[in-house]
Amino acid sequence: MPTTTFSVNRNQVITSALRKLGVLELGEVPDAETISNGSFVLNLLIKQLATSGLRLWTIDEYVLPLVANKTFYTIGPALTSDLATDRPLKVIQSFLRNTSATPNIDIPMTLISKQEYNILGSKFSTGIVNSIYYDIRQTEGILHVFLTPDANTSTNYELHFFGQRPLYDINSASDVPDFPNEWFNTLVWNLADQLAIEYGVPANHRQEIAMRAKAYLDQMDDWDVETTSTFFQPDMRMAVQGQRNMVL
Repeated sequence: MPTTTFSVNRNQVITSALRKLGVLELGEVPDAETISNGSFVLNLLIKQLATSGLRLWTIDEYVLPLVANKTFYTIGPALTSDLATDRPLKVIQSFLRNTSATPNIDIPMTLISKQEYNILGSKFSTGIVNSIYYDIRQTEGILHVFLTPDANTSTNYELHFFGQRPLYDINSASDVPDFPNEWFNTLVWNLADQLAIEYGVPANHRQEIAMRAKAYLDQMDDWDVETTSTFFQPDMRMAVQGQRNMVL
């Protein structure tokens, strides 16, 4: 019966990359030190790949309990965080859910930039939240809400947002990379590209590997996009703010 579940683990990616470099002959197995170095470089590569494009399979929904009179919330792996989870790299959408209504009612939130948040008037005015600003830090993210929730909001509403989680680390030989299987060939060639100089691969061979690695990565970046249309429109809030400044 046909299948679509082909998969590879960490050591298979490393071994295949080393063969591309000519470091291993067919049938040879890398030693423990070579695997350890390959794993280190592979994890470095994965961290970098998380920053280019929007990895659709990493978009998760988060639910943040609101606290009366609390304006910002820490999100990170520490148990002391307001939301203990992996730090989202980006927040792309949010809504406020009225849990007191049957059925629940979702209210879209506005995502604002740091500049927009900074020029808000009283950031501690209380009421129903209508906007959020996400400030990513080294080990955690800080989510600022506006308005600051009052007692009614904290009791009857919860904040939902969709964010891009980090790609998972690969720590053991049997770990499968946190990518759809369409990405595995790209991982192999880009790992080979990263290792080429370390293993003294001749310049002409390195050039071919680099070209293939870039071509495969570009192909996957072009494929890994939303399939629905995107619409753009002017942000009239800033236009109104500019008119006010002119009047003043």
